[in-house]
Amino acid sequence: MRKLAVIHHRHMDWVPTLAAAEPRLDIRGWHPRDLDQADAAWLAEAEGLFCWKLPAGLVGRMPKLAWVQNSGAGVDHLVSHPELPAQIPITRADGSFGLWMARYVCGHLLHEAQRIEACGEAQSTATWKPGLIPEDLTGQSALVLGFGRIGRVIARALRELGMEVTGLATRARTEDGFPVLPSSDAPALLPKARLLVLCAPLTTGSRNMVDGAFLTQGHPHLTLINVGRGELVDLDALKAALDKGRLGRAVLDVFPEEPLPPDHWLWAHPKVTVTPHHSGPSTPAHLIPDIRGNLTRFAKGQPILDIVDRARGY
Repeated sequence: MRKLAVIHHRHMDWVPTLAAAEPRLDIRGWHPRDLDQADAAWLAEAEGLFCWKLPAGLVGRMPKLAWVQNSGAGVDHLVSHPELPAQIPITRADGSFGLWMARYVCGHLLHEAQRIEACGEAQSTATWKPGLIPEDLTGQSALVLGFGRIGRVIARALRELGMEVTGLATRARTEDGFPVLPSSDAPALLPKARLLVLCAPLTTGSRNMVDGAFLTQGHPHLTLINVGRGELVDLDALKAALDKGRLGRAVLDVFPEEPLPPDHWLWAHPKVTVTPHHSGPSTPAHLIPDIRGNLTRFAKGQPILDIVDRARGY
């Protein structure tokens, strides 16, 4: 029976769920901070690893490691990990992140469009304000940067709100009925955009791609929502854009440093909404369908499929 180690802060949830999905595996789990309590002999025989962050020194304790299953979609932290040999395959899981993130994006956009804050202020003073007409999103432009499985679900949700959606990716194409343009076209599209959603993976090419030059064509009615990676955005450039009116609002769920330090300027900026990386929670019920196939292949000693391309970063 092959062994799969679960090193995760929610290992108590994941171990029984993974075991139920593939009972032919010997699965044990530990919290990353409790690795000193792990069964060293058992870890040394484990060939599979399910994790999020890879704790320092763990790979050295797993000489037979042959597969790493990430507990989420983004794998930049694994691809760049200095202790993880290049020949060890990494797989990722999108789960139902697209649905979660589509709700997140639409919720924050509709909060603006329906003028929820203004209605709340009027309610607090028992003031009837019939002039608080919601914004009509029909025909307004939404840009979705990163047009994989997650981006397409977000795009479909925005289309249902009546918006005209354009995808942005490394390769131009038409997909799911949406025009997809090169990411380099994004700045030229900003003047007419109402919404810019970031859901691209973090790669060498995408790091800090939303910088001062990118935001030059922005405007006060533009909202940026980042559900991808914090490092996609140059935060100094973001602050300058907000302060100079090249961006109306930023909704950020991901950050270069998490948790976000309590003294960071983002917390107090009046045009920024900070959320605790909750737009796409990794829940067993949603991720298991994505990874069950490889769990079965691993249990049978068959080749793992859908391996991350380390050169591309996803």
